[in-house]
Amino acid sequence: MPQTGVTDNRRVARNTIFLYIRMILILLVTLYTSRIVLDILGVDDYGIYNIVGGVIAMFAFLNNSMASSTQRYLTYELGKGDPERLRKVFSAAMHIHILLGLAVVILAETAGLWLLEEKLVIAPERMNAARWVYQFSVLTFFVNVIQVPFNAVIIAHEKMDIFAYVSIVEAVAKLFLVYLLTVIPYDKLILYGLLMLFLQVGVRTFYRLWCRKRYQECRTSLVRDLALYREMTGFAGWNIFGSLAWVMKDQGVNVLLNLFFGTAVNAARGIAFQVSTSVNGFVSNFQMAFNPQITKNYARGELQEMERLALRGLRFSFILLFFFALPLLLNVDFVLDIWLKEVPDHAASFIVLIMLDTLVCCLFGSPLMTSLAATGKIRNYQITVSTIIMLALPVAYLLLKKEVAARPETVYWVTIAFSVMAGAVRFIFAKLQIGFSVRRYIGSVVVRILSFLLVSLPLPLFFRFRIFPQDSILSFLAICSVCVVCTGAAAWAVALDKDEREAFKRMFSDWIHKLGFRPRNIQGDGGKDM
Repeated sequence: MPQTGVTDNRRVARNTIFLYIRMILILLVTLYTSRIVLDILGVDDYGIYNIVGGVIAMFAFLNNSMASSTQRYLTYELGKGDPERLRKVFSAAMHIHILLGLAVVILAETAGLWLLEEKLVIAPERMNAARWVYQFSVLTFFVNVIQVPFNAVIIAHEKMDIFAYVSIVEAVAKLFLVYLLTVIPYDKLILYGLLMLFLQVGVRTFYRLWCRKRYQECRTSLVRDLALYREMTGFAGWNIFGSLAWVMKDQGVNVLLNLFFGTAVNAARGIAFQVSTSVNGFVSNFQMAFNPQITKNYARGELQEMERLALRGLRFSFILLFFFALPLLLNVDFVLDIWLKEVPDHAASFIVLIMLDTLVCCLFGSPLMTSLAATGKIRNYQITVSTIIMLALPVAYLLLKKEVAARPETVYWVTIAFSVMAGAVRFIFAKLQIGFSVRRYIGSVVVRILSFLLVSLPLPLFFRFRIFPQDSILSFLAICSVCVVCTGAAAWAVALDKDEREAFKRMFSDWIHKLGFRPRNIQGDGGKDM
């Protein structure tokens, strides 16, 4: 492979390590603070915070659509190597996001308030606190909207280490906020919402100042190129379908659970969502490091390398998620009992179902979406795939309304079924628009993942259901150990190909050398790399 490919893939590996450090910090702090916050707020107030924040997140489809557009255009222009065009894209993105933020505030203060006041199931004595939390969430969301172009610049330049450094400070700050909850004599729900607002404003302000100092394109100027505005907003406009679909899938489910089952179930969903988000974060961070290279390869016209990276990204994403998910799924009740003082009903089953859905999505996930977005031709793709995803919510609603299935888990089973359909259609579009090969997808992704599952699953399942059917510290440690050994061995033996194993050996050898343990085994870079 050319030297550029080797350097690019080493950059992916380096960025993945930084993002994993960030994710581990976030995971540890999230698990600890969630336990304390749930205990301090109680199940009902925690459920209120979750559902009220979910109302604001429902408007995120507008921001997410524009964020995808900004990320794509900034990364594409970096791949093309046009600094002037890059500055124009950033300035245009800033102007669009400011207007978008104001539009979201207007929507939130009209339609969102109506939903909060008239439709959500919240105890009357806690409605005032819910209103305060809602307003804090609106302000937090506005700050996050106008921050998107700066985060997009960091990702496009692949400076993932800054996320890790900031996460250290953010983790310490969150622990301090939890301490303040215990000592300040005020309504805990309102106080928690206010403190989280202050934290988000502080973090976003730092990113903004850091980017302005480091990158010239982050100094905004007036852009009169109406064609650029139309191009970016047009791309974002079609992305609205995709973003709206994901909002309906995530936050729409939250509202649906509230309408049929109340805030206690929202608390269970909140716990499950935090756990699954923390575990899935390892995969998301890996994909964040991978995706810029996919777009840059398309910008340079290297379509074969782009497909190779995308298929590898799908396979690695599934393996990484499964590595963390399997011990969690086999010990979910024990983990919840140890973690929380009061475990909400349905939390365990929600965790299992959300993780299953996420594993399904990994088979057709972010690398394919990034590949399709890189082409700029997303209209037909977004309309088709997003419609399939959005259909899950009305189908689940009808099943609950008609009492065909009256348990809250029904919503997630429906979601999984539609995720499979949407993923299959997404790959069909990748084949038609970019030329991705079905044969290579089956060989590189499907066959290797099935082989990985067949090798890695039997022994952990045997330990869980035969040797350690009862939960205990011993069973938890034993099952986790078996899961790590089996998934690691299966990944190395059947999920990776020969070139990938050699690439990992070289990277490991380089790291050992840098740590000073032994002399480096010098070899040329002419061989294939990851």
